[in-house]
Amino acid sequence: MAAFQEQEQILMAYYVQYYRGATTAEVKELDKRLRDEIGEDEYDRAMNELVEQGLVLGIEGVEEREKEGLEAPMATREGILYISEALSLQSDMVEETILYYFDKYLQASEENGLELTLEPIKAYIDESIKEHQEEKPNSNQP
Repeated sequence: MAAFQEQEQILMAYYVQYYRGATTAEVKELDKRLRDEIGEDEYDRAMNELVEQGLVLGIEGVEEREKEGLEAPMATREGILYISEALSLQSDMVEETILYYFDKYLQASEENGLELTLEPIKAYIDESIKEHQEEKPNSNQP
């Protein structure tokens, strides 16, 4: 069975968090959670690659923006577009339905042999999508 690359999986977690409307505190919390659960070395290596590619700010970038009084998602605009394009999610979709289509894409991917292999990422995405569906049961699907 094939798997998404580790960097892609981490970026997916921050993509989901972006569409959930996370606060800076929630971004920091997810960063710590993933660092602890994935392992510091593996997580740092993947995050450094994502930062170099301009797909995430990195925790330092998030903290810098926080000092400036700005909310800052971890994923950059380029990171959001990367995931949208990789998963064939249309950029003109209504934001409230993005997570619905993201979830459907992941389900179809698993059925076709492409899976999330980082359990902390899979758990976070599953939790987040479930919470989103409970918070907005009528607005998260077309």
